Amino acid sequence: MTSWNKSLNIRNPISQIYYYHKNSGDSELLAVSQNKLNKVIDGNLTSVTGILTSDSTKFVVYKDRKINDAVLIADKGRLKVYNGSSVSEVTPHVPTDGTNGTPAETTDPGVNDLINLTNFRTFAIKKDRIFAAAHPTVKNRVSFCYFDPYLGYAVYDYWPAIYFFDVATEDNDEIVELRAFRNTLIILCKRSAWVLTGDGATLLDYQLTKINVPKGCISQNSVQEVGNNLFYLGDDHIYSLFSTEQEYISAQIVSDAIGPILKSISLVEKSQATSIFHDNKYYLSFPSGLTLVYDITLEQWTKYTNIKATGFVVIDNELYFSADDGFIYKFNENVYSDDGEAIAFMMKTKIIDFDLPVNMKKIRRMWLVMKQYQGSQSSFDLHATIDQYTLINLNNLGVDDKKGLGAIWDVSKWDEALWDFSEILQQMVKIRKKGKSIQVQIENSNVDEPCSVYGIVIEYEIKKPK
Repeated sequence: MTSWNKSLNIRNPISQIYYYHKNSGDSELLAVSQNKLNKVIDGNLTSVTGILTSDSTKFVVYKDRKINDAVLIADKGRLKVYNGSSVSEVTPHVPTDGTNGTPAETTDPGVNDLINLTNFRTFAIKKDRIFAAAHPTVKNRVSFCYFDPYLGYAVYDYWPAIYFFDVATEDNDEIVELRAFRNTLIILCKRSAWVLTGDGATLLDYQLTKINVPKGCISQNSVQEVGNNLFYLGDDHIYSLFSTEQEYISAQIVSDAIGPILKSISLVEKSQATSIFHDNKYYLSFPSGLTLVYDITLEQWTKYTNIKATGFVVIDNELYFSADDGFIYKFNENVYSDDGEAIAFMMKTKIIDFDLPVNMKKIRRMWLVMKQYQGSQSSFDLHATIDQYTLINLNNLGVDDKKGLGAIWDVSKWDEALWDFSEILQQMVKIRKKGKSIQVQIENSNVDEPCSVYGIVIEYEIKKPK
């Protein structure tokens, strides 16, 4: 459980936010609401001139033919551009015959197909060239823009009709997301994944290869570069694309520990998930408010239930998210409730039989490895179930504390013993019970008392049959 502070209110549902970094060093916070782009001016969100095709948007910073800043917008319509003051459709470049050393575009590369690309769903930049899924009917087609040899860089208003390739998908598979990854272009479809390598003006300069992945991608906004890997949400699990030194790319499941949670989420909600990678954590948020957070350092998942995010941004190393209620929220790590009311939680381990389901054991002790929060008290009620029917109250077992809690600590108490603040603490609890299995239950219903469990270690002895 974590909390957020209300930062800005647009009074209408916000579907996406984007932090625009300009070449000048300045920046703007942009927000999409009801087919309009808004920007922050003097702390308030102000509508920008121009209409979007939909609220489903993706942004990328590029440059125009005069090397001015431009934000390109894919909104399931024609390609849009934001120039700092207004949003408009990109005017297709008219190929020229070539004079004074400029290329004869009318013959090479020929007709500009931008006018026919009317469904820009996603795009990515690889080696200065823009690749996009934008065809209105061929959902597995990737188009790419022209690299102007006279200017020396690619241009977003010229998409030659011959500059495309169709991914050889099966069962009418369609492209969900494009991402640049380790000098390649990753093409994530609903049921498959592909990698494009190479660079050049013709199709002969590229090589398209299918990636060995268990599942495709169900949510465009779930895709994030996480460390050296690329995370995405499939219809059953969260996957991590990784690459070896030999440029071999494959995927592995990273969500085994939260499989039951993911199984309970509908496919519709999964398709609407949004994400971000910040402070070594991958945040994946669903419309219900459920947000799953993966810490790549600890390799552990955390579950939040109060983050109804439609988009995330990081500003000055602080995390913000937008929501359907019209607010942009700022993450506050030092507040653990939204309205001052306690948020009760209960965590159960799986039934632990130590891979010896029929052997009787003497379960001696248990250690809890937990996080200590600086300036905050953490307490919990601790119970264990032996053989699925004997409930043991562990609050008074092996703990020297007058309050009878399984563990309670604060900064001052532990500083006296440890001389300095330690984020990770261990609490030993004596059990001394016989049984074949054990299940541990941890509860807390106190306001502003965070509780994070990193691990549980149990000491036992196998009893010999008599």
